[in-house]
Amino acid sequence: MKTPLSLRYLSILALVEGASLVALVAIAMPLKYLADLPEAVRVVGLAHGALFLLATATLATTLARGHLSPPKGASVFVASLIPFAGLWSHRMLARYIAARSGRG
Repeated sequence: MKTPLSLRYLSILALVEGASLVALVAIAMPLKYLADLPEAVRVVGLAHGALFLLATATLATTLARGHLSPPKGASVFVASLIPFAGLWSHRMLARYIAARSGRG
């Protein structure tokens, strides 16, 4: 069975958005408060915000098309709010995609 494009995009976005959250929390925030560089949060925060919105829209599209169950969708959304959980979310989606295509 061919994997829906929105599901593959969601998997990639989970990884990228999760990495941007880690960069925001682990790099940009310390730079703001310890090195007095508020520009770091402004730049990384803007990128993270755009990626979060894109990932959320992709998740909504994927759910609306029935390519992902609501409980899995909820776990992907909650993971997008927790640093490093995007890595788990990406891995869960990659396994789900492999199982759907008969490779898992």
